[in-house]
Amino acid sequence: MIRPFFRTGLIGLALIFMSIVLLFIFPARLPAMPDGFITPIIAFEFVRTVEDVKTIFGPEDTPARQAIIKAMDLGNKLDYIYMLLYSGLLALFSRTCARITKRKLFYIPVFLAGLALAGDALENIQLLGITANIETMDIGVYLDRLHPMTWIKWGSLALIFLFLAPYFFKGGLYSKIIAVAGIVCFLLAAGAFMHRSILNELFGGITAVMFVLMIIYCFVFKTPNAPNVNNGADL
Repeated sequence: MIRPFFRTGLIGLALIFMSIVLLFIFPARLPAMPDGFITPIIAFEFVRTVEDVKTIFGPEDTPARQAIIKAMDLGNKLDYIYMLLYSGLLALFSRTCARITKRKLFYIPVFLAGLALAGDALENIQLLGITANIETMDIGVYLDRLHPMTWIKWGSLALIFLFLAPYFFKGGLYSKIIAVAGIVCFLLAAGAFMHRSILNELFGGITAVMFVLMIIYCFVFKTPNAPNVNNGADL
C-alpha cells in the first residue's frame, strides 16, 4: 500500500510541534481585547487603530506591557519557521492532489500557499514595527499595511481549503468532513472580512482544525496503486 501524502504528514508533525511551542510563547492573556476576540495573537493581527493597540498592550511604562511586547516579538520571530511549515504542507499536499487526480485545478492552491507565506512574512514585519514604535505610537504606517497583509495570508488559506474541497468530496465520510469544514472556513473568512467580530476567532479556530484533519489524512490515506494514477480521496 502506498501513502502518497506521508512525507507531507511529516511536515505536519513538525507544524504541530511548532504550534505547541508558539502556544507557550505568545501571551495567553492581555489586559483587554477588541470586542469579539479571545486569542491574543489573533487580536493583534486584526488590529486596525492606535486605540486597538493601546487596548491590547495596556497602560504605558508597566512591566505587564513590556512582558507582552517581549512575548509577541519572540512569537512573531519564531512564526517565520511556522509559516514555512504550514505553507510547505499546503503546497505539497495540493501538488500531490494534482498528481494523483491529474487535475491542474489543484495547482492553484500551490500558488496560494506561496501567497499566504508572502503575506504572513510581510504581516509579521508590520507587527514587529508596531511593537518597536509602541512607546511613541507612531505606528500609522504599520497599521495601514497590516490589514492587507493579514488578509492576503488568511484569505489565501481560506481559498486553499475551498479549492481542495472538490478533492475531498470525492472520498468517504472522513474526506467529506474535511471538505465541509473547508467550505465553512471560507464562509467564516468572508464574514470576518466584512465584519471584524467573533467570526475572526471562529475562522482562526476552524483553520487550525483544518490543519489537524489534513495532517491525520496524510497518514491514514493509502492506495494500492501508483500515486500518479489513483483518483484519491477515497478515505
